[in-house]
Formats: sequence, C-alpha cells, structure tokens
Amino acid sequence: MIRQVSIFMENHEGRLNKLLKILAENDINIRSLNIAETMDYGIVRLILQETEKGIEVLKKNNIRCTSTSVLAAEVPDEPGGLSNLVDALTQAKINIVYAYSFLPKKTDNAIIIVRVDDEVQQKAIETLEKTQGVKLLDAETLLMK
Repeated sequence: MIRQVSIFMENHEGRLNKLLKILAENDINIRSLNIAETMDYGIVRLILQETEKGIEVLKKNNIRCTSTSVLAAEVPDEPGGLSNLVDALTQAKINIVYAYSFLPKKTDNAIIIVRVDDEVQQKAIETLEKTQGVKLLDAETLLMK
C-alpha cells in the first residue's frame, strides 16, 4: 500500500512555493505531485520519498495534511494499457475516486496512482492482482528504497 499526503490550501500566490520550500529545506523528495483546484482552494496530493518525515515536517510548520492509502499500478506504456486497468475495476464494480500518473525513474511502463473507496480497497487489490498486464507495486518498489 502506498501512502499519499494531501494538503488543502488556499489558491493564493506563494502558497505552493512555501510548501515546496519547506519540504526541500528538510531534504524530503517529492516523487509525484498532483493539484486539483477550484477558484478559491486546491488540494495538493504528494507521494513523498519519506512519508512520515514529510507529514511531521508539514505539521511542525502548521500545514494541515492528511494521509490516504492509494494503489500504485504499473501498466504497459502503450495504447490500451490504462484501459485494461480501468476495465478490470469497472467489471468488479469498483469506482475510481481519482487517478493520476507517476513518473518512474527506470521503467518502460507507466505507473498510475489510483484512489478507490476504503471499503473496496482490498477488492480492488485482489482484482488488479488478477488482471493481465497490471502489476501492483508496494512502497519500497515504487520509491526505489
């Protein structure tokens, strides 16, 4: 299971910069960043090399954050690679809450971060483990620790 850090932040100049500087000053590497925004606020979703340290540093700097379990799935980087993953979850009647890509360092495949509802997470894991062309990754493999 992969832990994602989410930060709710006002959509104002300099907020993201402050967040990124705090992480950089504490030697916390960001492996993936996704921002969902509206006019007034945004949700910054991060996969950090050192999740616990990142959460601790953010909280010490009065930045509210939460941790969410997400799945990391490696799929072929070719037409239909992502479709295969989504089709497997759809056939199992599992809704994808959101998803985004993750840029791996050394692979010819694409890595997709997928969030499903907590109550169907185990079912999603079992479904994707049986899906041809999809490989679930653990934190150690994803972050190359």
